[in-house]
Amino acid sequence: MNTSIVSNKTRAAYGIGDYAICLYWSGVGLYLLYFYTDIVGISPLMAGWIYALGIAWDAVTDPFMGYMAERTRTKMGSYRPYIFYGSIPLALSFVLLFWVPPFEGTYLFIFLLAVNLVHRTCFTVVSVPYSSLTARITDDSDERTKLTTARMLAASFGTLTISALGFPIVLWFGGGVESLGFIFLGIIAGSIAVLILSITVFFVKERSFEFSAAELPSFIKVSKSVANNYPFWIVFSSILILISTSLMFNNNLIYFVKYSLDLHAYQGLILGVSSASSFLSIPFWAYAALKIGKKKSWMISMSFLLVGFLIFYLYPITKLNELLYILAFIGIGNGATGVLFWSMLPDTIEYGEWKSGIRTESSLYGFMTFAQKGAIAIAALILGIALTKIGFEPNQVQTEETLAGLKFLMSWIPLTGVCLSFVLVYFYPIDKAFHEKLIQDIQEKRLLSE
Repeated sequence: MNTSIVSNKTRAAYGIGDYAICLYWSGVGLYLLYFYTDIVGISPLMAGWIYALGIAWDAVTDPFMGYMAERTRTKMGSYRPYIFYGSIPLALSFVLLFWVPPFEGTYLFIFLLAVNLVHRTCFTVVSVPYSSLTARITDDSDERTKLTTARMLAASFGTLTISALGFPIVLWFGGGVESLGFIFLGIIAGSIAVLILSITVFFVKERSFEFSAAELPSFIKVSKSVANNYPFWIVFSSILILISTSLMFNNNLIYFVKYSLDLHAYQGLILGVSSASSFLSIPFWAYAALKIGKKKSWMISMSFLLVGFLIFYLYPITKLNELLYILAFIGIGNGATGVLFWSMLPDTIEYGEWKSGIRTESSLYGFMTFAQKGAIAIAALILGIALTKIGFEPNQVQTEETLAGLKFLMSWIPLTGVCLSFVLVYFYPIDKAFHEKLIQDIQEKRLLSE
């Protein structure tokens, strides 16, 4: 497999696909719990269970999707057919996800859960093959950083779009009826996503596999290869801890703004500033990764998050501008995580092949998302329990103790994740020189085996 240089057209076409993916991912992450508690009217605990079970189902299906996609052989390639044929069902399921059904009690719970599972399945069919395309486009570490930068810029802009425009769309099209507004949000976001994913499918070409589907290793061999890939486990553990603990901040921000600061009318601006700062910082972190390395850049970004969450907890926020400044600072640190993680992860593929002789791409991505979403599912369930424990009641005036508990959850749990991630990445071994050696050794072994 020769090192390949990626054209600007391919880089842009691949990158823009994550704009569509993040309309769904961030739309669910930002609004679904709020939709369940404040629009549908179910308890935080029930909402946490539905959210968690949906993510857990997603986690289970991801590795199998990766395993199946890696073994698919069509004229379109292995991964693009799933993106092409899965985009419309995914859009329809997203609209249904934000519909308030005319049910109560057990029937309501079953319906919401069933729709959640359908949406998660559709999302898996599209997102796992999409993520796997990175390693299928190029095997050059710097090119992957550039490719991932394009992807993360688009992803961050997708998050910015759904963050800044989500509530304005809900309030404008709903005419004050938020339940109707969320339907329009689903239709608009889904339609845009279908169009964008078609651009990715049309302009991105997959390199041909050097192995037939029958020659690919078994699931057991792939699992053993992943188990012995310790750089992967470092990257895996770091992002897993960071994402699952940051959920306590991200998913509670709407509640904090609405109930602690009484600034619900400014939700779009607040979420937009948080996402915009992440988006604008991505080129800086990409440049840093190329100049000083991915590992050092990760350590610096964690320092930004450490300071940001401490300020959020210690400073008595009372005004809109104060909150915006703090969120912008935290956003700068957050901007690094996507770029660095998704450019470090493909490098571990070569390490695994160098170590075991077995190359895993989509299977590794599927396994990664399995654990990632499993951790998010557990964190979402814990969040539902925690909100109940601190006495949170939807659409009610919250007590001072509840608001203090909310701020504690949003600060100290993410802080713990940041510190653990900092320590783990300290032991990450792959730099640019090491990765180039891995590629050279792999190519030499292939020549010898021919």
